[in-house]
Order: sequence, then structure tokens, then C-alpha cells
Amino acid sequence: MDLDEFKRIYFVEWFHRMWGRAVGVLFGVPLAYYSARRILKAPLVLRLSGLFALGLSQAFVGWWMVRSGMDAPEKHTPTLGPHQRPRVSPYRLATHWTAALTLYVGCVWTSLTLLRPSPAVLHPTSEAIAAAKRLRAFALPVAALVGLTLLSGPFVAGNDAGHAFNTWPKMNYDWVPPEWTAAMMRPLSSWRAFFEDTAVVQFDHRCLAYASTFSALSLFAYSTCIPVSAAVYNAAYVLPVLVGGQMCLGIATLLLYVPTELGVLHQAGGVAVLTGLVHLLHTLRTPIVL
Repeated sequence: MDLDEFKRIYFVEWFHRMWGRAVGVLFGVPLAYYSARRILKAPLVLRLSGLFALGLSQAFVGWWMVRSGMDAPEKHTPTLGPHQRPRVSPYRLATHWTAALTLYVGCVWTSLTLLRPSPAVLHPTSEAIAAAKRLRAFALPVAALVGLTLLSGPFVAGNDAGHAFNTWPKMNYDWVPPEWTAAMMRPLSSWRAFFEDTAVVQFDHRCLAYASTFSALSLFAYSTCIPVSAAVYNAAYVLPVLVGGQMCLGIATLLLYVPTELGVLHQAGGVAVLTGLVHLLHTLRTPIVL
């Protein structure tokens, strides 16, 4: 790394920290002001305070993650793949990413709740309510699968797995890499391979992306077969578009050997998928019948 490369990395890190601190001030100061003036109701104050506390914790999680990059990779993550080099721990990177997504989900859910507080407006008939409940039972495992796909992304980045097996649909010459088969044959003794081995991590991320796309399409297809409201139908329609687009973007990023611009866009696509998922789950809320 030469001096200009170091300056570029330094600026990105500095800007990220300053941006995070600015967000904390812009969130915390109005919250304190409106809470002191008793403009906000107590439940909303508690919810927003929890989000603010989670935001503060992100600073410490981020420092904890960056600190791991100052050590040799063997200290935090033994180098199993041939493409690894000193970098932050993928476990700590996944923790930072998960905390950030949790904070984002909390903000989006709270915003949607304030914008449309009554589920009865979205489900005007008893048939629509019953259909929404049925679709929600289908949507929850889909949400878990999509969430797992999002959480596998940091392990791809943390292990530099995007710079290996830059072919599609095969991984070089194999549909299933031999490293993955070997890990499956002895899962108890090689469980770390699913989080640290380059081939295994990338193959898992691919399979999860395929499964997420198929499940999102299946969810939308099911929504067309039951009498859901227009709001639910539209939300269910958007999700497979976002998930499918994210998968195609990931393939393009891999084939082009992960240029920084596409890598960042792929990360933003993951946030877009999460937004569509949260919007769908919030739309599927049903009124409580006493």
C-alpha cells in the first residue's frame, strides 16, 4: 500500500466516523428536546431512546471491529482460504453489519407505524384480514431466509471470498466446490469452514441468494391466490423484484471481480431488500379483534 492508497482509506474511515457522529447528534438532540417538552408520548420516547442507545453502541462495535484489523488474521480468524490477507475479523464485521441493520429496521418500522398506525385501514374486510394472516405465516420463514442471506454477506466480504471463483453459474469447474463437500462430511469438526473458508462461504451465499429469490417469488404467487388487500399485493409484488435484482447485481459484481462501486451498490441493494421485507411485514399487521 502506498501513501495515496492509505490516504484514500483514511478518508473513508474518517468520513464514516464523522457521519455516524453527526447522525447521533441529529437524532439525539431533537429527541431530548421533544421529550423534555413532552411533545412525544412515553411509549414513543422509550422506543426512540432504545434506538438511540443502539446507535451509540454501534460506535463501540465499530471500534471493536476495526481493532481486529490491526492484528494478523490468525489471532481472530485462522486463515483457511488462500485469498485471505490481514483484515478485520469477519465475525466482528458481521456483528457490526447486523447491529446496523437492526437499528435501520427499528427506524423504518417506527416510521411506518407513525405514518399508518391503524392496520384496519389496510385490511378493510374480514376476508382481507384472514388472507393477511395466512400470508404472514408464509412471510415469516421467507423473512428469516432473506435475513440469513443478508447476514452471510459480511462473511463473504470479511474472507475476501468475492475475489475467488469469479465464474457463474459454476464455481470454476464445479457446481459444488470440493471444500464444501469436505466440510459437510465432517460438520462437527469443521464448522468454522462455513464462516471462514473462501469456497464454502461463497457457495453458501450463492445458495442462500437462490433460495431467497425462489421463496420471494413463491410468496408473491401465493398472494395472488388469496383475497389480500391492494396494499398487501403491492408489497408482496415489490419483494421478489428487489431480491431478484439484488441477486443479479451480486452475480455481476462477482463476474467483474468486485469493483468498489458495484460492491457498495450490492450492499445498498441488501438494504433495499430489507426495506421491502420490513414494509411487507408491517403491511401484514392485522387489527386486534376483541
